[in-house]
Amino acid sequence: MFSNRGHGDAFSIAASPPFQSHACCGNYKSKLTNMDINKKMENLTKFLILLSLAFSIVGCGGGNAQVEDTPTPAPATSVTLNSDAGDYIGQGNNYEYSLSNAAITVTNTGSRLVVRIDGDESWSATFQLPDGYSELQPGSYGNLTRYPFHDSAKGGLSWSGEGRGCNTLTGWIIIDKVTYNESVLEEVELQFEQHCEGGAAALRGDMKWYLSDSTLPSGPIFPLPDGLWKPAPEDLPESGNYAYLESTFGDYIGGNDYTFLDSDNLTVTSTDNYVTVSVGGWIGAFKGMNSITRIEQGYYADLQRFPFHNPAKGGLSWSGNGRGCNQLNGWFIVDSVAYIGSDLNSIDLRFEQYCDGAGSALNGKVHWSQ
Repeated sequence: MFSNRGHGDAFSIAASPPFQSHACCGNYKSKLTNMDINKKMENLTKFLILLSLAFSIVGCGGGNAQVEDTPTPAPATSVTLNSDAGDYIGQGNNYEYSLSNAAITVTNTGSRLVVRIDGDESWSATFQLPDGYSELQPGSYGNLTRYPFHDSAKGGLSWSGEGRGCNTLTGWIIIDKVTYNESVLEEVELQFEQHCEGGAAALRGDMKWYLSDSTLPSGPIFPLPDGLWKPAPEDLPESGNYAYLESTFGDYIGGNDYTFLDSDNLTVTSTDNYVTVSVGGWIGAFKGMNSITRIEQGYYADLQRFPFHNPAKGGLSWSGNGRGCNQLNGWFIVDSVAYIGSDLNSIDLRFEQYCDGAGSALNGKVHWSQ
């Protein structure tokens, strides 16, 4: 019995040996005729063919089988933050960023690394290696204090943002990997931990950054979703340019149950992926995500106040007549837009914004053409 086993006993062959061994006992003498030899050679040939077939199918790890290589995924830039309960900087929350949901900027000067994240939250960080290093190097760097007030013989660290920073801190950095190409930083992978004001609660971070990562955020959503605010057709002019506002009770900007319609004093301008509207003492700002070069038809969701918005999503602001939001969330939809060359020729948009966490909305619609 011959058994060729590979990959979970996927294939098995049983064959009789081509020659039978005969022991000579007593006066017995073995004699082979030409026919016997030919028959046995035929059996040997069949056995070798079956053996070759077995190895070509499963062999030892595949034999001659063709196996396509699986492409290695391109490395992706990412930043993860984990904040303990009681940590002042992270407020006990966890955060995850990539180039699809935030703008991540890395600047390297000598042995210093500066990181900037602009997402739904904004962060700044500096990692400084000890004296004697001319560039970033893999390794562990402990007993660090707050940059730039650190001991230069040990190095420094600082992670701050959202209006929060440590007065004093202790921490460490581990650089797992760093790659340069002719003094240009191409990739860095690091971990860190910091403690504010001598506290036990920590902010921990893991960052992987790759110069080659060209990921961009998604553009506006299209087709347009149903169910979002639209003005009643009978409330709008039948023709011409106009801006229309509806303010629900409790909305700070519109001033409670406010309705506004102006078809005479509307100005609309556009630069790259940014549209501004001016009408009746009001200023509207509508900014697209950083993956588009001009405002496109679609739904721009989960927006924050322009210009303090997440660049990966875009921003929104409607203010004026002495009133504006400190913070806001909302959306805008471009129902239609047209350009002549690079110049905006017409646009129909509508929006909804909520001021400072309030549950009352300001809605608006702008219709404009050259």
